[in-house]
Amino acid sequence: MVLVAGLAFFLNLSAGTLLQYARPKLGLLVSEIFFIAGPAVLAIRLFYLDRRAILPMRGWRWTDLPAAIVAAAGLNHLLTMAGAWQETVWPTPTLVRALFDGLFVYRGPLDFAALLVAFALVPAICEEILFRGFLQSGLARSLDRPASVVAASALVFALFHLDPWRFTGVLGLGLFLAWLRLSTGSLLPSMTAHAASNVLSIAMKAGGWLDDDAPGSLGSALVALVLVAAAITVIAAGRRARDRML
Repeated sequence: MVLVAGLAFFLNLSAGTLLQYARPKLGLLVSEIFFIAGPAVLAIRLFYLDRRAILPMRGWRWTDLPAAIVAAAGLNHLLTMAGAWQETVWPTPTLVRALFDGLFVYRGPLDFAALLVAFALVPAICEEILFRGFLQSGLARSLDRPASVVAASALVFALFHLDPWRFTGVLGLGLFLAWLRLSTGSLLPSMTAHAASNVLSIAMKAGGWLDDDAPGSLGSALVALVLVAAAITVIAAGRRARDRML
């Protein structure tokens, strides 16, 4: 587990960084597929691990996917508001912000679709394979308490991004995704929620909706909080129903 995570980190930091600097969209696609998901998939094959146990895609209930999307949307809004507040006390350096903003420039609908594939869908799938699949499965065998597994998985996920200005937001998303994987017993809901959160963030960034210093209000935060709580309740109820059937 440590070897695979370390290999993914090294490859992404070295070759992945160079590729993304030269060709942002293509470089990110190559990094996600070969340097993030690749080591996990290769390890499963080389060490004859149980793929269905490490990368489970079945077992989720029909309510899990829509609930995951609703929760991801609400959580995205709350984390966006928290990030906007953080910018007032610890702003992202201008150079870093300029590099980040430049990634989301597009020309026309087809280019925007390619943007979503490169920066939303592929990362959601590949990162879930590594973090909520391979890594979290290993943590579950090493740690006794589910809460410790969720916390450790989220912390590694946040540290892996090497972005101190987005650390809190990535950690919050990681906690939810790790809990979602644990509660549904499948990677598909966490992939769905991850992709939904990415799509929302990219759409708001590309549309200029995040340029406002306060992208939300107390009322919108309360609505988002209610949506997250309701969706988590639905997912937790599904988990209890599955446990009673076993």
